[in-house]
Amino acid sequence: MFGSQVAEVVAGVVFVYWALSMVCSSLKELVARIFDMRARTLEEAIGKMLGDPGLASKIFANHLIASSVEPGGKPSYISSRNFALALFDVLSSPTPAGPRTLQDLTSGLKNIPSASIQSTILGLLNSAQGDLDTARKRVENWYDDSMERVSGWYKRKAQWIIFVLGLLLCAFLNGDTLMITRELWNDQTLRSEVAKKAEDVAAQSNPNPTPAQIAATLRSISVPPIGWNLSRPGSGAEPTDARSIPGCASDWIWKIIGVLLTTFAVTLGAPFWFDLLNTVVNPRLAGNPPEPAPR
Repeated sequence: MFGSQVAEVVAGVVFVYWALSMVCSSLKELVARIFDMRARTLEEAIGKMLGDPGLASKIFANHLIASSVEPGGKPSYISSRNFALALFDVLSSPTPAGPRTLQDLTSGLKNIPSASIQSTILGLLNSAQGDLDTARKRVENWYDDSMERVSGWYKRKAQWIIFVLGLLLCAFLNGDTLMITRELWNDQTLRSEVAKKAEDVAAQSNPNPTPAQIAATLRSISVPPIGWNLSRPGSGAEPTDARSIPGCASDWIWKIIGVLLTTFAVTLGAPFWFDLLNTVVNPRLAGNPPEPAPR
């Protein structure tokens, strides 16, 4: 045990944040798979990059890319090399008559409807000075630069999804930071149990357990610092029970503030809270430094 009430409360709150962040991340990945978000974002980004969604469909239908996914599916990732080769196939189909040349690719630019994209690709081809491999590398760099921006778009979209999921999760589980802090501060037994679980998590080598393992960890605590008591005050529940449904407007305001605090904490991600948990717990686990050896 830490032996410090403040340290135990901080470790307990960080532990709850980490657990909720892990569950929320798993829910986000589930939503991304159900709605095929990565593949849709990639296809939309390539369509904007080439100025024509139909051209993007041709890229996706190329055998280099289509062969990497199940029939009827769409890839969530395309390497820059495969993109460049697929684009070259769209501009100029390979023939057994001879190797493809830069002149063939330049002539195939008419297949791209956007004049600005034609100008962009033409500039990349001309900068290769007649070398096809150099032209391919120029297109790969163009694709990589575009995908960096797409990655930023996707992360921002994912952050909004995590925020919404975190808000729903915290409201469903009564993940109220103010309530959690108050419960840990006032209940020594609960505080010690949660602090021990925080030590166990910080000591483990795998920071990414499954949601089922996280749920089992929370259930192993006699009275977890989250959850609702659906009995209203005055109908059998203790009036001081922090898990009861708020009975007045001021209580609802504080409940909303506490849930929002937890929601914003969840959006920081499980890796952030796992690292912070190690920062809080590990110095305590290490114990006092050894006494210097006598001369």
